[in-house]
Amino acid sequence: MDWVPCCQEYLDSLLFLEGRGEALVVTGCPLCWEPGVSGVYRCNDCLGGALLCCKCTLAIHENLPLHNIQVWTGQMFEHASLRGLGLTVQLGHLAYQKCPVPVYASSSFIVIHMNGVHSVRVTFCGCSNAPHHCVQLLRRRWFPSTVLQPKSCATFEVLHQYQLLSLSSKISIHHFYDMLECLTDNTRISPSTGMQAGHGNDPSGVLGTASGELAVICPACPEPGVNLPEEWMNTPEEERFLYDGIYAIDANFRLKNRTRWAYFVDDQAYSTYLLKHTSQKDISSCAGFAALDHANTKKSDGLQVTGVGAVVCACHGLLRPNGIGDLQKGERFCNMDYIMFSSLQGTKLGHITISYDIFCQWITKLHCRLPLLPPEFQIDPNVTTLRGVIPKFHFGAHKPEGHAQFSLNWMLGVGRTDGEEMGSGCRHDTLDDIWSDLNYRKIMTLDKSQAQIHLELIEMERDSLYHGSVSLHDVSASAFVIMGLDIEDTQ
Repeated sequence: MDWVPCCQEYLDSLLFLEGRGEALVVTGCPLCWEPGVSGVYRCNDCLGGALLCCKCTLAIHENLPLHNIQVWTGQMFEHASLRGLGLTVQLGHLAYQKCPVPVYASSSFIVIHMNGVHSVRVTFCGCSNAPHHCVQLLRRRWFPSTVLQPKSCATFEVLHQYQLLSLSSKISIHHFYDMLECLTDNTRISPSTGMQAGHGNDPSGVLGTASGELAVICPACPEPGVNLPEEWMNTPEEERFLYDGIYAIDANFRLKNRTRWAYFVDDQAYSTYLLKHTSQKDISSCAGFAALDHANTKKSDGLQVTGVGAVVCACHGLLRPNGIGDLQKGERFCNMDYIMFSSLQGTKLGHITISYDIFCQWITKLHCRLPLLPPEFQIDPNVTTLRGVIPKFHFGAHKPEGHAQFSLNWMLGVGRTDGEEMGSGCRHDTLDDIWSDLNYRKIMTLDKSQAQIHLELIEMERDSLYHGSVSLHDVSASAFVIMGLDIEDTQ
């Protein structure tokens, strides 16, 4: 806990690096001091992070073409590239030598390196005795992706790095390359830090960050004051389902912890609540779930944490803020009650649908257990009504008698939702980081609008016609698709 009093100082230091830092008082380029020339470029891979002019930046990176460069715009740093500044990598000659007859490579030559994926301007040697282009790349320690007219390559360093990671951690090439893409495109990095959530510049600082404020929120789920019309409460009853919240809760027994602010519930309050229910056993389940529960909770002796319970929005799969908590022994009522209603605290929605694979058991005497939860978790029955369902994948494992009321097929206002969900501080931080990244990626890949799809189809047709393709029908493919969508909308 020695770090906690210093967390604000750490955050301030990170914000210091987001700006011009020590270069704030420097007006020119500290390397050349050429009159009238400002230092606006910095390298994230060079030590020091000094702001240099374009000429000096190119000079020190002539043999470091795979460094990541940023440019100061006057208000913030933006991504730049050495290629964009005019750097060219000459192959087939010694360092600092130029070829008298250079042969330019593909305009979009790609180099995969340990710090990301780079677009580099490359020229091959065109002298009469020049070796094959692949050989020129290999001699630079760049492994070509193909023998014939290579347009991309991977450095020896990144190949060696993947080999070691594959042997030690069994990482797939797909996930490894995905990581390199994240390094390249900063918009894919998890925003679940105080700095990126906008709290670094807040006068209240780290300590003023409320529970759940660092979580990535689902932009599609209904949220009063965010994405609902002002008069949504006056919507006719038959249309109120449009503003229903549909959330799924379940347990994961693979996230064990032998030693034991975003998605996890508050540790101290959660532990205090659980101490009042130490003798409570697993939620009894019907039908085929008994064997599954036994498999999930066996070999749990000596484990401080046997898994986690989590709440997600059932339609989009994003994890709810304050909707994840550790499990100590299966799915007990006390655990799942606390996690579920922690994620709903402060809700003002009129109707909420809860999807849970053993909802038929969880709902039993829920009205008796709710008053035992913290006051801030209480749901006002005059404002919000709850209903529950069993997700479709698990519904078949239950006995048909007495379960029709929990079927999504017979419930109004849920559309074709299937109801399924997609020890230490270090463990919580790691999982929070993973879940923030998951939420952010889902947001970035949410369904496109019809207008976007139409525009993409038109651009594809334009490119096709440009390259000589001939339309076989009077109606274009994009117009045909849009017409089909309009018909579906009308029906």
